[in-house]
Amino acid sequence: MTSIPPKNGLLLLDGAQYDDAFDWLSEHYGPDNPLALLKGTPYEPIAGAGPFLLNASFGSAAYNEWWGGGDLQRGVWLGSLKSANQLLPILQRRLRIFDEQRREFWLRLADGPVLNRARLAGAQWPAGFWCGVDSVWLRHGGASVCAWTNETPELDSAMADNGLAAQIILPNALLHALSLPANTEQHS
Repeated sequence: MTSIPPKNGLLLLDGAQYDDAFDWLSEHYGPDNPLALLKGTPYEPIAGAGPFLLNASFGSAAYNEWWGGGDLQRGVWLGSLKSANQLLPILQRRLRIFDEQRREFWLRLADGPVLNRARLAGAQWPAGFWCGVDSVWLRHGGASVCAWTNETPELDSAMADNGLAAQIILPNALLHALSLPANTEQHS
């Protein structure tokens, strides 16, 4: 895995830790154009709570805060050449997933600590899950860590424009790792 941070990327952020998340993001990171992933969906009434996608390329306030370990360190930094508007519908199609028994679940895709537990457990994402994303970065132990790289960012395992309907099946091992309690310590 690479340890050199890319210059182009976006920050995926869960809004649960902020009161009035969209207003707070707009006030502090307005120039980074926070977009609610639930905007334009049947869940738009709760879109202001997140998750959000922010422009976070080199030089932006979101980039500086996340890479510097500031306010946004619980977010997930996505190395990508796509714009936020291009990546938004791709990420929306990944908010709901299936398990191997075809049960449907919401995925906490924007919660860095949840994804970090999966990284520490050695879990891997299915091919095509991280469409449009070259690398996924998380904060751990006060540092930025490249959690996963994507050799085929053009591959999309959820191509159908079905809104938030689940299309991708995640393996049970990945789902188990994502659902580990916050105090579970895993070593890589």
